[in-house]
Amino acid sequence: MKRFKMLLISFLAFALVTGCGSSGGNSPANDQASGNTDGNQAATQPKEEDKKQDKVTIKYYTWYNGSQFEDIQKIVDNFEKENPGIHVEPIQLVDNANSTDFYKKLDIMSAADDPIDVIQFSHVDFIIERAARGVLAPIDDDLKNNNIDPANDFYVNPVYQGKVYGLQDMASPWVVIINKQALDEANLPVPEWGWTWDDFRDYAKKLNRGEGADKQFGAYFHTWGEYVGFPAYSEKPHPYLSQDQQPIFNDESYKQFFELRRAMEKEDKSVKPFSEIVGAKLHYASEFFSGKAAMVPTATFIVGMIKDQEKYPHDFQTVFAPLPRSSDSAEIGSSYIGGDYLSVGTSSKHKEEAYKFIEYVALQTDVIRDFPGYKKTDASKVIQALVGPDAALIEEESLKATVFDSRAKTVYDANWTTDYAGQMKKVIEDGFSAFMLDNLTFEAAQKQMMDDANKIISQAKK
Repeated sequence: MKRFKMLLISFLAFALVTGCGSSGGNSPANDQASGNTDGNQAATQPKEEDKKQDKVTIKYYTWYNGSQFEDIQKIVDNFEKENPGIHVEPIQLVDNANSTDFYKKLDIMSAADDPIDVIQFSHVDFIIERAARGVLAPIDDDLKNNNIDPANDFYVNPVYQGKVYGLQDMASPWVVIINKQALDEANLPVPEWGWTWDDFRDYAKKLNRGEGADKQFGAYFHTWGEYVGFPAYSEKPHPYLSQDQQPIFNDESYKQFFELRRAMEKEDKSVKPFSEIVGAKLHYASEFFSGKAAMVPTATFIVGMIKDQEKYPHDFQTVFAPLPRSSDSAEIGSSYIGGDYLSVGTSSKHKEEAYKFIEYVALQTDVIRDFPGYKKTDASKVIQALVGPDAALIEEESLKATVFDSRAKTVYDANWTTDYAGQMKKVIEDGFSAFMLDNLTFEAAQKQMMDDANKIISQAKK
């Protein structure tokens, strides 16, 4: 039976990859290549084909779409100008910009042994998980040859068993975005470094406005794991694991935050019910820009969304505040810095060219989409590029004060992570869902999370 199941999985994986592996209309490069040619172009076609045959083509898999994908294409165009022997084909592996769906398709491609050149990741844990499976190639030799020290040059270094498996393309510090109009109407100052989650709760109460369908909730929490345990993400070396790689869901910070979330929903009614968020599949950006939520914890990738008036039309200015700390005794400045990463696939037939591309993307500043993962980038240039002509929508001073405060840092340590750490995010998401939807006590939800986590660890060690 086991042999039959493995054969069936392989067949299904091959069938799905065959259907979705082509970038088709999703790739601007393909769109250009499929254009009609006139007689003059036809006459020169053999020479053009000869040129193409001299190029190495690498494929870059991402979940980005819309303006984010357009920015990727700009970077690709710049790279190809500097490296005429390499053609990069960006491929939207999913059409809904959902990174979870992206990883599912990526894993199916890996199972089918499809050649994969460059892969985008949204968290270092997802890199480590696939590095452990042999999906990714280490890049230590390339880094050494190019005099790059990722441990010092980047905010987070994706290390697994002493080897580096990617570069941090963008660093996305987590912040709290606030509707300035709502803040002014409530006569509240912009929060500064040092405020706590209790302060956040108080702000949310004061930012509540209206009733029914027109209600502006004081705050919004999304369904991702970060929103379940912000204190663990911002104040622990790893949000799920201890240094000896045991689950930490029995840590007091989880109890504190679970109960804060429930109190804000049930007692204060300052956040939209979790059941509605899940049932309607709501999106944090839509809730904020539509004025249905005055305050949202999120990462700085939100800046690009603020500027995307076509997709998120709004006329109020957004101000920025640091992530709150767990208590007055917690260190000021300790925060959570997420980001995107680029890795090279083990199955790539052009690893040298693939590495050259990911290094270029990580170091380039011609197209700034978020705060770079590379620490030596000019901060003023970054702010100027991110805000640009959109100062009416983005409050520049609060953004600077939040991201570039000298105390701001991450305590995350990639050495604490494991090949199964990526699975832990679903454990806390499921535990929190049961806590809110099934009205469990925290102790019952905690037991569920610890049991689920220990099962994952036991299976990983077999």
